[in-house]
Amino acid sequence: MIVLILSGLILALLVQTHNPYLVILETPEALGLGLALMVASLLAGYLKKVPNIIWHDGFATAGLIVWYAYWKPEFNEDAPMFFFFPLYFALLSSIMTLALINKSQYFDTESAQHLRYLNKMIRFDMSAAVIFVILGLLITKHYALYPMAMTFFIIRHTITVCLDNIET
Repeated sequence: MIVLILSGLILALLVQTHNPYLVILETPEALGLGLALMVASLLAGYLKKVPNIIWHDGFATAGLIVWYAYWKPEFNEDAPMFFFFPLYFALLSSIMTLALINKSQYFDTESAQHLRYLNKMIRFDMSAAVIFVILGLLITKHYALYPMAMTFFIIRHTITVCLDNIET
């Protein structure tokens, strides 16, 4: 999820330096663009037009744009979540990519079997993760809901992509 990692780092940097271009991300146009990217990513994934790794990255990045555009007017100017949440998403995605996804082709047979078992037994599939992220975006009163939803989405993404890498 390289685009999410870069987007999160850039957004955190812009927020930390109080960049004047942040006003652009608070506009209804930015919200509309994020929603359009989110819908396009979901459709591309549902119709199997792009690999999982691409539509997941597009959905997560679009969610970050929607989150900032939708939530920023609801909270104080100096709310620390606008710096820490994008940084957290970038860090979590980086760790999952470097530690698991990039090494998944080297998993031994037993590890691959455990991952398949976990994938089969987990009650939180990708569609549930997507719905959880969308609900987390809509419910602004619970500011920790969106980062929790994104955490589940990133973990689910990691499992899915690792299994894709093992199967190929």
